[in-house]
Amino acid sequence: MSDQATATTTAAQHGECPANTPHGEAWGSLSRTHAAVSQRLQEALAQGDFPPLPWYEVLAAVAEAPEQRMRMGDLAEALVITRGGLTKLVDRLVKAGLLERTFNETDRRVSYATLLPAGIHLLTEMRPVIVGELEVAFSANLSVIQANELRATLDGIRADACSGVV
Repeated sequence: MSDQATATTTAAQHGECPANTPHGEAWGSLSRTHAAVSQRLQEALAQGDFPPLPWYEVLAAVAEAPEQRMRMGDLAEALVITRGGLTKLVDRLVKAGLLERTFNETDRRVSYATLLPAGIHLLTEMRPVIVGELEVAFSANLSVIQANELRATLDGIRADACSGVV
């Protein structure tokens, strides 16, 4: 039996909350850290009179895609957001003139979020704020090597969670 299964089974046998297991505590710490860093980023953006953090996340994801264009389904998956939630968010970015919605020429059911010049400009202005805040939030506690190791570990956990692997 794996260490994870043993810890969960042991906790359940002793009437403990699964959150009191090492993996449960790691999840709690990760959730609280995500919330705290997200809040820090949001406050820095607001202080600079920028749009909210989710706008940055969408613009950054689309900017990294080939031709600065991304299928809506792929974008929802990349941001781990529902398609409905993404549609509303993209609609706001379209209305603001930062993105446009384009369609596949052969299948109109497939739509794309495409970055516009104003979106590139805004992303260019927002990026230093995000990078600076992340540098402050992480550099005191993680070396570059540790940050790369953490990213790889979290990417593995996310991939397993998205694929349903247990």
